[in-house]
Amino acid sequence: MQGTGEGIPVRDKRGTGQGPPAPGPTLGAPEGAAAEAPLPAEPEVEVQEGSAPQEKPAEVSYLDDLRRVQAEFANYRKRVMRDQAAASSRASARLIERLLPVLDNFELALTHGEGTEGDAGIELVYRQFKEALGDEGLEEIPAHGVAFDPTVHEAVEAREAAEVDEPTSVSVYRKGYRLKGQVLRPAMVVVARPVELSPTAGEPVAAQDDPDSADGQG
Repeated sequence: MQGTGEGIPVRDKRGTGQGPPAPGPTLGAPEGAAAEAPLPAEPEVEVQEGSAPQEKPAEVSYLDDLRRVQAEFANYRKRVMRDQAAASSRASARLIERLLPVLDNFELALTHGEGTEGDAGIELVYRQFKEALGDEGLEEIPAHGVAFDPTVHEAVEAREAAEVDEPTSVSVYRKGYRLKGQVLRPAMVVVARPVELSPTAGEPVAAQDDPDSADGQG
């Protein structure tokens, strides 16, 4: 039976009393037939800091979202407050503009009613009314005896005058007012300009005599 190449099994006959004996190695078996030993575990490679992007912890992400929402809400609140202030200013301007004719009538009543009975009472009411409007930001535009300014003055008449060196408001037809620095109503004025000054753009033009009418009169 020798030379056949078959392995002869060898059994461990030492009884242990704990079940059948474990099979032993086979004699004459080809190399590699025995059970392979387990391969050693691969060593764990530590990831160095900065070598790969790491996700933020959930707590940090929540805090970032909270800060962003807070910033957006703060900007929204400022925008709403700014819009409310602008709307309030526009409403106040419309109301005060409607009250200006009342203020004009008070002044006319005081001008034409001097010395009459009840004049002191009208003046008291007028002064209180004007002070209340002043508390809201209303102020009168200087118009008498000042240089003509087309941004705050409206010329209703122009004439030549030798005593002025530049276009000047010499008479006020209707008072003008500003509200919180903004022109609410321009002042209507009569403008005098020097005789030698030629009319230019933006300046009031003085009335000139018609030569045809002058010839007809001669």
